[in-house]
Amino acid sequence: MKKVISIIEKLDLFISSISLIIIISITVAGVIARKFLGTPIAWLEEIQLFFFVWTVFFAGSVAFRTGNHVGIDIVAERLNPKTRKVLDVIVYIITMLVILYLFKGSLDLLSAVTKKVTPYFKISYVYIDAAAPIGCVLMMLQYTILICRKLMGKEVKEEE
Repeated sequence: MKKVISIIEKLDLFISSISLIIIISITVAGVIARKFLGTPIAWLEEIQLFFFVWTVFFAGSVAFRTGNHVGIDIVAERLNPKTRKVLDVIVYIITMLVILYLFKGSLDLLSAVTKKVTPYFKISYVYIDAAAPIGCVLMMLQYTILICRKLMGKEVKEEE
C-alpha cells in the first residue's frame, strides 16, 4: 500500500512537471519561429491547451499534498490546537464538497465532448479534459492524506 501511495505522490509531480516543461519549450519555439523565421507554428495553441490543462490539475494535487494552496490563516494560527483541528475538519469538508462538485462537472464535460476534436491533430477533447476528473480524484486523495496526517499530529511533508 505504501508503494502505491508513493507512486501516486510521484506521478502527479512528474506529469505536471513534464507538462510545464513542454509548454515552456513549445512556447519558446513558437516565439522563435514567429519572430525570426516569420512562420508561426500552426498546431502550437492546441498542444499548449492540452498540456496546460494537465499541468493545472496535476499541480493542484501536488499543492494539496504539500499544503501549499493559498490560504488566509491569520485567524487559524491564533486558535488553540483543539479548535484548530475542528476548523481543519470544517475546511476539509467544504473543500471536498467543492472538489466533488468540480469532479461531477468534469464528468459532465467529458460526456459532452466525446465527438469534439482539435483542429490540427484531431485529438479528441476527451484526452484533454480527462485531466480534470483524474486531477480531482488525486486532489481528494492528497488532501485526505494531508488532513489525516495533520489530525494525527504528523508533520506535513514538503517537496524537495
